[in-house]
Amino acid sequence: MSDHIPSGPHEEEIWRFIKSRQVFTHADVEAFCAAGEWKRTNYLRNLARLGLVTLYQRKANIRYYTAQDPATLSGDASQIDTSVQDAQRRSDTLNSKISAGQDISLPVQPWTPDTAEDQKLWDFVRGQIRFTRDHVLAQKIAPDNKVTLFLRSLESASLLRSAGYDNAKPYYTAFSPSEIMHRAKDKRLTKEGRIWTAMRAASKFTIEDLLMTFAGLEDEFSEKSIRSYCSTLQKAGYLKDTRRGRVAAQSVRYHLVRDTGPLPPTVKRVPVVTDANEGRVVYVQGEEATWATT
Repeated sequence: MSDHIPSGPHEEEIWRFIKSRQVFTHADVEAFCAAGEWKRTNYLRNLARLGLVTLYQRKANIRYYTAQDPATLSGDASQIDTSVQDAQRRSDTLNSKISAGQDISLPVQPWTPDTAEDQKLWDFVRGQIRFTRDHVLAQKIAPDNKVTLFLRSLESASLLRSAGYDNAKPYYTAFSPSEIMHRAKDKRLTKEGRIWTAMRAASKFTIEDLLMTFAGLEDEFSEKSIRSYCSTLQKAGYLKDTRRGRVAAQSVRYHLVRDTGPLPPTVKRVPVVTDANEGRVVYVQGEEATWATT
């Protein structure tokens, strides 16, 4: 595969792109490479004929290809996280345009939230790395028609960007590529991010294994905090206790059964108010309903 020499600049761009990823779709190549449809399609077909590109998986109507050795890959192609790579490529493309002095379109007009609902919607979408329209609608922050108008206004102001597809459903983001990269880096450097990285590296581990990993950093990575994070991830379905018979004296041996990517699952700590007289939760921070309105 390394002996292949692309015949032109467009072919070289495509070849570098597909070699940088574990898997790709034709839609990915279209989104990130400048070649026209005819040249792009014919080049990919030629690579397939040469055996340099092979079909890795087919999920519903989406075909995932690879330019790597398929024997080195495993798992569900649709679950392979490429968000950081995508952000880097978009950033590189933008920087190339700046260096070349090309005209880069600016937002049509400055955009600021007009209403309290718009502000709440903006705060919500800025709190997500990526989201779908249905995801925003489900929050019930505003009527459906206002949510649609809000998203259109973001798109008109060039503040809404495509964030790829998942199960043929379009995702969007309100972050620039550089912001996505910084957020991803920041998350991986948090305490949860570093524990998550250790879990992914080990796949199967005990609490003691993690404590050894962070030996000398006990002030930040206490046994209590590590146990709490592992316990929460187990309840959330990321970790599985693999002890046979669940003998109490044995150390819990975890298996990471749901590795969704490099960014750590985040445990939210939301203040709530409970009423012991009624035996129910009467207030959750961020929700409108309280005992006074129900």
